[in-house]
Amino acid sequence: MLKTKFFVRHKSGEVITPIYVRVSNGRAFDLKVATKETCIASRWDEENGMMKEKFFVEQRGRLVEKRDGATRVLFLESKEVNERLQDLAKKIDKAFKEAEGVEFNTEWLKTVINPPVVIENAIPDDFVSFCPIFIKQKKHEVSNAYVTKVNSVKKIVEGFLKYNKKKVLKFSEINIKFKVDFEKYCYEVMKYSKNYTFSNLRQLRIIAYHAERNGIKLHSQIKLVKSKEEKVIFQILTPAELELIEKHNFEDAELDNIRDWLLISAYSGQRISDFMRFNVEMLTKEKLENEQEGYFLNFIQDKTGHILHLPVHPKILGILNKRDFEFPPKYDEDKYNLLVKTVCKDAGITEMCYGGIEKERRKVFANYPKHELVTSHIGRRSFASNNYGKIPTPLLMTATGHKSEGMFLRYIGKVDNQQSHALASYFYD
Repeated sequence: MLKTKFFVRHKSGEVITPIYVRVSNGRAFDLKVATKETCIASRWDEENGMMKEKFFVEQRGRLVEKRDGATRVLFLESKEVNERLQDLAKKIDKAFKEAEGVEFNTEWLKTVINPPVVIENAIPDDFVSFCPIFIKQKKHEVSNAYVTKVNSVKKIVEGFLKYNKKKVLKFSEINIKFKVDFEKYCYEVMKYSKNYTFSNLRQLRIIAYHAERNGIKLHSQIKLVKSKEEKVIFQILTPAELELIEKHNFEDAELDNIRDWLLISAYSGQRISDFMRFNVEMLTKEKLENEQEGYFLNFIQDKTGHILHLPVHPKILGILNKRDFEFPPKYDEDKYNLLVKTVCKDAGITEMCYGGIEKERRKVFANYPKHELVTSHIGRRSFASNNYGKIPTPLLMTATGHKSEGMFLRYIGKVDNQQSHALASYFYD
C-alpha cells in the first residue's frame, strides 16, 4: 500500500526549510525527495505532516488559540501550502496507480513532482497555439485575471489573423511589419485606444520571450514591436466631493447602496473585484499601539493574489454601523458603473471635466459632466491621490498593492522626483 508523508529536516526556529515528501510501499521502495514548497521551521506541524493552521499563546498557564488578524494571515498562507501538498499527494498516488513497467526510484518521484517542460519539438512556433502552453507553464505564478488577459490577447490576434485572411502568426513573423499591420487593425477596425493597444503588444512580447526560452526562434526586430502610450487622463473624487456624496439623502434604496459602496471603495483603495466581496467574516478587531481598538479586513486581492490585513477606515465603520454591521448588497460591475454615475449626479458632482468615455470600444476624450466620467475605479484612485503626502507612501502602497513607488506615482499621475533630487544634491552640496 502506498504511503505518502511530508516532513522537514529543521524542527524549530525561524529558518526557511524545504518541505520533503516520503513515499513508501512496504519493502518495495522508500523514497525521499524535496518538493517545490518551503516553510518556516517553527510553523511545521510534525505530527500531522502539514503546516500549522492553528496558533496558540500561553495565558494564565494554559494555551489559548490566537485569532487576531496577523494570525489569520498566517492561517491563509498555511492553508494554501497545505492544499498544494494535498494535491501533490493525490498526484503521486495517481501516477503510482497508472504506472506500467516503471522503476519506482527517486528519479521517477522527481519527475512526478516536477514534470519536464513540454519537449521542444512539441512546442508550437505560432503565437495562438503557444498561448495555452504559456498559461500552463505559468499557472502557479500568475492570477486568474492575468490568465484572462492572456486569453484576451490571444482572441485579438485570432481576430487580426481572420481579418487579414491568415491562418497562423509565426513567432518569426512578429516584426515591424506585423506591428504596423496590428496597430492599423486595432485602431481602424476594432477602434481600440492607444493604451489598450500598447498593453496588448507588451503582453504579446512577454509571451514571445517566454516562447524563446522554450527554444523558439524570434525575429530580430521583436524589441521594436511596441506602441506609443498616451498619458492617462483620469478624474478623482476630492474629499469635499466625497463629503457631498456622503451627506446626500438618497430616497432610492439602490442608490443608497451604491453610494455606500462608492465610499467604501474610496476609503479602502480597493478594486471592485475586491471591495464587492467584502463581508463581516473578513473582519477582525485588534488592539492598536495607542491602546485603542481597530478593525481590519483580511482578504486576498483578486488581481494580484496579495494577502492584505487592511485597516478599516472610520468612514467604513460608520457605514457598517448604519447597516446593523453588515455591508451593502452586492452588485455586478456593469450595474454598479451605471448607477454610480446617477449617485454622483444627484449629489451635485456635475462640473465639466476633461476625460475619456468608452464609445464603440474606444475612448473619446472631450469635456463631460464629471459624473459621466465616474466608474468603479474612481474610488481606488481617489484613495491613493487624496492620501498622497498625508500618509507615508509605503503605507499607501501596502493598501493599493503597488510593488514600487514609481508604479504608485505613475498610477496617481505624480512625477517620481527621486533621481532629480539626487542630482540637485550635487548642485547644492
